[in-house]
Amino acid sequence: MMLGTVAYMSPEQATGIQVDARSDLYSLGAMLYEAATGRPPFAGDDAVAIISQQINTAPVAPSWHNPEIPQPLEALILQLLSKSPDERPQTAGEVRERLKHATEKTSIVTERVLQEERNPLERLASGVFVGREAETAELRTMFDGVRRSKGGIALLVGEPGIGKTRTSEELITYARLNGAQVLVGRCYEGEGAPAYWPWIQVIRSYVHERPQELLASEMGSGAQQIAQIVSEVKQLVPGVETPTTTDPDAARFQLFDSVTTFLRNVASSRPLVIFLDDLHWADKPSLLMLEFLSRQISDSKILVLATYRDVELGRQHPLSLTLAAIIREPNARRILLRGLSESDIARYIRLTAGIEHPQQLSKAIFTETEGNPFFVSETVKLLATEKQLEADPRGSWSLTIPQGVKEVIGRRLDQLSDGCNEALTIASAIGREFDVAMIEMLSTHPAEELLEAMDEAVSARVIAPISGTRYRFAHALIRETLYEELSTAKRLRLHKAAAQALESLSGEDPERYLSELAYHFFEAAALGEVTKAVDYSRRAGEKAMRLLAFEEAAVQFDRALQALDVNESGQEVARVGLLLALGRAQTSAGETLAARKTFQEAADHARSSNLSEHLALAALGAGDVWTEAGFVNQDLIDLLEEAAAASVEHGPH
Repeated sequence: MMLGTVAYMSPEQATGIQVDARSDLYSLGAMLYEAATGRPPFAGDDAVAIISQQINTAPVAPSWHNPEIPQPLEALILQLLSKSPDERPQTAGEVRERLKHATEKTSIVTERVLQEERNPLERLASGVFVGREAETAELRTMFDGVRRSKGGIALLVGEPGIGKTRTSEELITYARLNGAQVLVGRCYEGEGAPAYWPWIQVIRSYVHERPQELLASEMGSGAQQIAQIVSEVKQLVPGVETPTTTDPDAARFQLFDSVTTFLRNVASSRPLVIFLDDLHWADKPSLLMLEFLSRQISDSKILVLATYRDVELGRQHPLSLTLAAIIREPNARRILLRGLSESDIARYIRLTAGIEHPQQLSKAIFTETEGNPFFVSETVKLLATEKQLEADPRGSWSLTIPQGVKEVIGRRLDQLSDGCNEALTIASAIGREFDVAMIEMLSTHPAEELLEAMDEAVSARVIAPISGTRYRFAHALIRETLYEELSTAKRLRLHKAAAQALESLSGEDPERYLSELAYHFFEAAALGEVTKAVDYSRRAGEKAMRLLAFEEAAVQFDRALQALDVNESGQEVARVGLLLALGRAQTSAGETLAARKTFQEAADHARSSNLSEHLALAALGAGDVWTEAGFVNQDLIDLLEEAAAASVEHGPH
């Protein structure tokens, strides 16, 4: 495939979906771009890099390369190059009429061009890909093996902003060009996501596009297990019943095996790439499912591509144990991403800003950023905004490079309006993804103003639209910067308001937002929301137990206990009940030592409060833990005898 041909390919032509006459209009836009600027709208080292930008990246505004281009013509070219066919002119006749008037000085300047004049960031491309030749080649080699039924798992690792997701996009583009299906699951940055969230996204995105009869065939008898975590399966596959297995270990094995068998069936007709982003935020049940899957795909057409931050991991982090198990598999590869070189940065600036001799500039940026791609990108955008990307006649540069990525982001955010910053600050307390409807409930501004603020933030590339009124912070570091700037008091108030808004949205069905309600009420417990923090956390724990997400259940029950500590008086019955629930969750999760301690603590509280029935339950729970371990000690015997005596003395309650 020639690069010149690729430069005129529309996003839908690249992905092979919904190709119509508007794809030809996209190609016309690319030709007009090159005629007006002397260069194609996208540049890269190979066809895949260019196609990836066709799909994911907005082009540099033509006036960046040619300041003489009339604004109406630039507006038309950019509209022709829209990613969505619906956003382009719909007919060639419309384009012809607009071209007739494009050079008239009296032509009306479109709103989009006015926004670009206000915001120099629109002149810079954000998706240019440089400096990952070796890593990209290794990923492509792994995918080529998958096409020959040599499945595997690739782990992209590095610090925040190092380019893990962007590098993954290159592999995803390559895979799609070679006929693969790609399913995406993103781990949720904040608290409140349900158990198995990345896998729910992976499965859900597939089942909604699949005919019922084919879906039933691919899931087979495993549909009843899969339906436990993806409720839509019950509507899409007729006759799904609730599993009857009571043994927690057997039930979870059946769930993992059903999901794995289903994904292998999906991949039987064409290669399947499963992209799991930000594993460092994954819940423990999701990690265990990944570990199970990694052992079952070596002879399949499945490639699992996962990213995580190594700086987030300590020895006790759940992902550390999963990685240790996965990396022992012969089909697993760990690919470490490091910072870009000075020459990579120079090439990035050439491709984005069109500056031909940026040696001193790239050296200055490299010194401050150590080649972190996100930091490099943000710094170049900031310098463009502050009009510092201009060389003097002697070839030197006058630069004020920020020290630290948070300063870069802070200075970027400072250039947004107060209303936009206020809306983004509220969004940061909600999470990486958010809905404008939720912000409206936490703000004093009407929806129209909030949508304008979102448009401003999208234009500044601080956030990106998902669908409808849902948005996502362009990078986790942007959300983290905003959230960390909040005072403790304001964080508490925002979490309380978010919890109350979710309660209002959930109506009679709190199950829909149960995990989020538990999280926000827990964070707001200090503001008098102890009762609801305990209640929602307990209910979220019980739901996790039903989903066989025992580790997540333990987190929720422990959170309920922490909330209870805010108001200790008169809560002993509730405390012992939560300790018993926590102990059962830990036992099911195989956390034997923790379960022993929890049941002992439950027994101590039950004893001091004369709760004989609870003491008996604590003793029985401890007995289950000890007997599963294969032996009984004197402490357990004493506890069982004490519980029996208390039951006789006080009688049943």
